[in-house]
Amino acid sequence: MDTSRKLLIVDRDPLSRELKVELLERTDLRLTAVETGREALRCLDAEAFDLIIVNDDAAEGDESAFYQSIKERSPSTAVLRMAHAASAKSTPAIDAAIDGFLLDPFEPSELMTLVRSLLRLNRARLALRDAEARLQLVQDTGGLAVVDCDLVTRRALWSEKFAQIFALPPNTSEKRLRFGMILNVVHPDDRVALTKEYRRLIREGGQFEREFRVRRADDGATRWISARGSFFRADGEIQRILCLCSDITGRKRGELRNAQLAAIVASSIDAIVSVDFDDVIRTWNYGAEQLFGYPAKDVIGKSAQFIVPDELMEERSTMMQRLMNGEAVEYQTRRLDRDGRSLDVWIRGAPVRSVEGNLFGASLIIRDITAQKQREEHVHFLMRELTHRSKNLLAVIQAMARQSLSLQTDPKDFVGRFSERLSSLAGSHDLLSIDDWAGASLTQLIRSQLQHFGDLIDTRILIQGRDVILQPEAAQNIGIVLHELSTNAAKFGALSVEAGIVVVSWSIVDDGGEPRMRLNWREEHGPPVQAPDHRGFGRMVMERIAGQALGGQSKATFAPEGVIWELDVPAKSVVREKAVEPTG
Repeated sequence: MDTSRKLLIVDRDPLSRELKVELLERTDLRLTAVETGREALRCLDAEAFDLIIVNDDAAEGDESAFYQSIKERSPSTAVLRMAHAASAKSTPAIDAAIDGFLLDPFEPSELMTLVRSLLRLNRARLALRDAEARLQLVQDTGGLAVVDCDLVTRRALWSEKFAQIFALPPNTSEKRLRFGMILNVVHPDDRVALTKEYRRLIREGGQFEREFRVRRADDGATRWISARGSFFRADGEIQRILCLCSDITGRKRGELRNAQLAAIVASSIDAIVSVDFDDVIRTWNYGAEQLFGYPAKDVIGKSAQFIVPDELMEERSTMMQRLMNGEAVEYQTRRLDRDGRSLDVWIRGAPVRSVEGNLFGASLIIRDITAQKQREEHVHFLMRELTHRSKNLLAVIQAMARQSLSLQTDPKDFVGRFSERLSSLAGSHDLLSIDDWAGASLTQLIRSQLQHFGDLIDTRILIQGRDVILQPEAAQNIGIVLHELSTNAAKFGALSVEAGIVVVSWSIVDDGGEPRMRLNWREEHGPPVQAPDHRGFGRMVMERIAGQALGGQSKATFAPEGVIWELDVPAKSVVREKAVEPTG
């Protein structure tokens, strides 16, 4: 026997006590022998024993109380009761407190066999108790719930955690478990599927693993449960079920949050990329595929530097170092797509930490701001253009005012003519503003300046020429001339009589390899024309200012049969492009 086992002998009879000691010394057990029950209890208070052999006459009084005192002091100690046949009595209290009984006198072999059996039994009992304690520790630590149910008798043993989950009483003694008791707390949406699975397992047996929801009776809260276990077969029938359950609500919520985040990342029009601190790409969403042109399968596991221009490598290294130090970054920069095109991008980066709080990578949101940058540049261009054109416009107005004032002595006349000229200039600017000052249609410019004679267009005012888009400065200068010509025609020329006709024509010609634009205003069938005796603002614009401003020549001829105005300038100085002819 194991010398670490300790045995206590309690016997008032010295001869009987010595005999037992002599017999049991051969087993190498560590023996302690005392005479009275009082001494035995003191020994139990001082140390633990694996087995105690007690003669009834050592109890010194109430035997039931004595044996109960032994169990109270040392629940793990096995008790062998010995008594003479004539004096032995049995009560439920004594039977509950002892583990074995032997009549005195006894056969030595009987005592030795019984001692060995009780020691083995006690060792197994202690091992079982330790296993149960460890199981309970595992259950408590992992939040596990266990049930062991005999499907024949419906008797079951379940843990406290299992009782909490399924609203069962914590004490399982004399309790029977039925499937309906479990189904009562299962979420209504999961009952049909769970019942179907249970019935299959009752027929076929085997292992199972399932997740379902339960609804708590106390507060109505829904919890997710993971159940796994086995239906065991014996004698051809399913007779037992062993099931392990755990509350996985926290995990499910985490999975839901992850699924929501994954959906956001997958559907985002922004590129969302994650890299580790070796600069290796770990995730690459659909937005990144669309922005850079690389499918995820071609880039995951590779360095992210292939989308960075060489001149920006140092900048990116600085930003990555800040991320490695746990700092979020936000900046605007440039990246390259699959075709090598440079993209203006906004990048927001955040460090990513593990559950333990350690940094292991970074998540980057990359947004294409190329169009935004182009809009900003266009706004800046327009502001510069506006400043430039405002200065030019003020210079034109100042010149108009100076010339009109110097040549018109009547203030009322001055105000009228000056207002008309400003309105004409505004009309040209309205046309230019439609296309962000990129240019204006010559045909529309003519119609705009002659709008007061709209009912005469195509009858007495003929417009001839393939439409072209004029540059802003050309539109402004030609518009002023057209206003002066139409005003003069209405007062003194072809538009002052019903038979008069005005023909406005133009063409692009090749003059020695340089395309030139020639614009002509011709009046016919009007009253006889006499050349003015002074050079007013209108005449100066027609004869000198317009041609010089556009890098060419302009000339006004006051022939008796009608006024003729001609403009001959390089096409590149006035024409932006040919207009698209309308179809119909």
